[in-house]
This record gives sequence, structure tokens and C-alpha cells, in this order.
Amino acid sequence: MFSPYEKHHSTVKDACERAERLDVRNLLLYHTEDKNIHNRKELYIEEGQKYYSGNLYVPDDLETIEL
Repeated sequence: MFSPYEKHHSTVKDACERAERLDVRNLLLYHTEDKNIHNRKELYIEEGQKYYSGNLYVPDDLETIEL
């Protein structure tokens, strides 16, 4: 829908598959699209969990992530 590869961007699936292959324990997805901002977090987490078994974070705008 957004032609991410033309803009050299990854998709949720791309990022999650790569993190899984690299055995990453925590993955933070940000700089995401705003077309479905009210459901974005839930949709990205639902999609990402199909490809990634670690801790997946998708913050809302202005949300703070404690490290």
C-alpha cells in the first residue's frame, strides 16, 4: 500500500523476521505510518508476533519507553 521499498523502509514483517534471525531480545518499532493511528500499536504488535518471539514494543506518539 505504501511502497516501503521505494523509500528504503522496512515493513513490520521485515523488521521482525530480521530481529528473529539475529536473536534480538527486544525490538522497538517506530517511525510508522499514521493512516490508522488509533489501531496502529495493536495491529503492528499482532502482525509482528507472527514473525518475532521476543519483546515487541510499538510506542504511541510521545510515549516514553523506560530502558
